[in-house]
Amino acid sequence: MSKPIDTRVGQILDGDNRFLGRSVFSEWERELQSPSDTLLLALGVRKVTDLDREAARLISLCLLSPDARVWPLKLTRLLSSRGDAVAGYFGGQLVTAGRVMGPGAALHAARCLRWVAESTGPDPSTEEVCAAVEAWKREQRTPIIGGFGVPFRPADERRVALLRFVGEGPLAQRRSWRLHLRVVEALAPKQPNVVLSIAALLLDVGVSAERCGMALGVLMPHVFLAHALEAAQTDGELSSMPRELVEYHGIAARHTSAPGTPEVVHALRRSPGPSQPAG
Repeated sequence: MSKPIDTRVGQILDGDNRFLGRSVFSEWERELQSPSDTLLLALGVRKVTDLDREAARLISLCLLSPDARVWPLKLTRLLSSRGDAVAGYFGGQLVTAGRVMGPGAALHAARCLRWVAESTGPDPSTEEVCAAVEAWKREQRTPIIGGFGVPFRPADERRVALLRFVGEGPLAQRRSWRLHLRVVEALAPKQPNVVLSIAALLLDVGVSAERCGMALGVLMPHVFLAHALEAAQTDGELSSMPRELVEYHGIAARHTSAPGTPEVVHALRRSPGPSQPAG
């Protein structure tokens, strides 16, 4: 027996489609003003305002750090080098999963900001914010706060620009934005990066903390796209490098032509036996 799909996302009808309960070709046709509108709606924002669109625009703008030496972008180019930009575009983004960078860091930063917001009043002091952050670190059993850390330079130029663009305007009056500035004060001299500020903007737009990581991911694919398209045309030599120039460190190759040959399992993949201590 097949199980029906239970979804509120949408369906195809005769002569129309529905998205989030509304007609695509009549209702959404009148209301959608930007490609970012559909992304924000999919992320759970109930109604997209002009101020929300400005927040999305600034996020996309300040995520433009398209240096090919950044390793996810380097991987994008490597995967695209065989002439397949689609593989490079999607494959390069997959390696950003985790807590260290991009979506994972934004998720952790948003959760921390939500915790601080729920643990303090509407206009908390720096001391109250500091106490809430310390409680968050104890709760999570980690000294790390997502959105902090700026390697190789004194400040994150993307966040410097974002602060300037937001300025003292309407976005700066929203609660999560003001709160994230207090968090930065509380954790000084630790240096924040742009992810913390982006998490604050997303929370104020109405994206839930649990979806802020995905939100960051879908608002920055233009960086991967440009590299994937270029590398598919120009980087063919990366897929045909001489063997003597390649040094591989990893799990040994499995030879399917010799089915009787046991696979050599890398040490990191071995499970400890009953007499072997873990670690």
